[in-house]
Amino acid sequence: MNKKQLGLLLLAFLVSRILALMAGIHLRYDALLSYWQYLDLETLRHHLLRGLWYDHAQPPFFNLLLGLVLKTAGSAARPVFALLLYAISLANTLLLYTILTRLVRHPRLPLCIALLYMLSPALLIFETELFYTTLISLLLLLSVYFLLRLRTDGLVTDHRRKHRRWITVAGICVPLAIACLTRSMYHLLWLIVLAVVLIFLFRKDPARKALTRGFSLAILLVAGWYAHNYAIFGQFSSSSWLGMNLARTVFHDHPVMDSSRIEAYEPFSPIQTYTLFIDREPLKKYTGLNDRDLFGEYKNDTLLNATHIGYIQVSQQYMKAATAYIRRHPVWYLQNVAQSGLLFFAPATRYPFAEATAKKMKYYDLLYSFNLSELVTGKTARRIAVTLSALPKLLIYALVIFLLFRAATDRWTNFRNLMDPTVLSPVTVFILLIIAYSFVIGSFIEHYENMRFRYEIEPLFLILLARALDRIKKPEKP
Repeated sequence: MNKKQLGLLLLAFLVSRILALMAGIHLRYDALLSYWQYLDLETLRHHLLRGLWYDHAQPPFFNLLLGLVLKTAGSAARPVFALLLYAISLANTLLLYTILTRLVRHPRLPLCIALLYMLSPALLIFETELFYTTLISLLLLLSVYFLLRLRTDGLVTDHRRKHRRWITVAGICVPLAIACLTRSMYHLLWLIVLAVVLIFLFRKDPARKALTRGFSLAILLVAGWYAHNYAIFGQFSSSSWLGMNLARTVFHDHPVMDSSRIEAYEPFSPIQTYTLFIDREPLKKYTGLNDRDLFGEYKNDTLLNATHIGYIQVSQQYMKAATAYIRRHPVWYLQNVAQSGLLFFAPATRYPFAEATAKKMKYYDLLYSFNLSELVTGKTARRIAVTLSALPKLLIYALVIFLLFRAATDRWTNFRNLMDPTVLSPVTVFILLIIAYSFVIGSFIEHYENMRFRYEIEPLFLILLARALDRIKKPEKP
């Protein structure tokens, strides 16, 4: 690793974060009190394990992290959260730089790409949002880093190297399992598909057995939480919100006026909105288990409590209504999917909870992210601006993937050889699978936050971008 470049990265990080603080961009601690995904503050501080055990709405890891910080840091929790999020951003930058130094030939390209990520307006915003966006990036980058190490670990057979190989396999599998236990979008099936593909790519490698065992344990861990939710709530998943999330996409711009139908109401409305749609009798068996979180209409006294046990029935009914609507009006649904797909490539600073902070660096964001929505007002004008803002990123993604596949097709003559590690490397296949998965799931299920989903995997795309640029520009002679 180039010490001068590493020093430049550290200096740039320090200076940029000081300037961001001077611009008023600092930790938004209010997310802890207002985000639907988080348990009640009283639960996090004093009833953490019970709250996690009976939380049907979200995977447990991030609430566990929040609770541990609140318990151990006490009144210093705010600065501890701020430092933790800064540390995650710095770790992401250094991991990205390290990965690129191993993958590309051009001596300055890793530094340029790492700076491109570090100085992104979106990163400056998301590292001050008390949320798991940058944490997911860290987990995925860790898996890529250890995936790179796995091939060299697999080429040796002595005992010390075998021990290192197990550490490497854990570095791949554990972050992916944690991602599944942090965000419900990263589903058990997603983990299984990644496992099957990587084990296939390493089928002739000595590391295959260790990789198989590592993924088996990771899958069992995640499946164990799914089984826990099924045993208690009848939901074989890490979140009961799928129906509500899907309804937000399906009924976007297609409101239903009949108040006797659940789709007439905005998903994630207060629980009393759904009185007509909830059968109270099945809920009685949960009385006394965790009444604060399962039966409280509000959390933190005033805000919507989306972990109320009634939301399980609500989400199931939204799912039935949404799937019925899709069957009757597939074209309308696909129009919304197309909008969501375009939002995937929109500037991440267009994320609803980021817009207020983005205004504090309006012109930098415009220059860096091409966020034209900052310049217009009105629903129609903003839609046009978002569409135009998304085009550059869409074209860059398409060009990079085209260049990588064109390079791959130079070395294969039939489809069977495309999965050969010498044609498309395991890292490239791994990243392409994650990008495709995030795009498809985000577009078909989640309308409002697709640009944030893309930004979680942005460091992985930057790895592909660097490899594509490295193929175009030959390394300079020493």
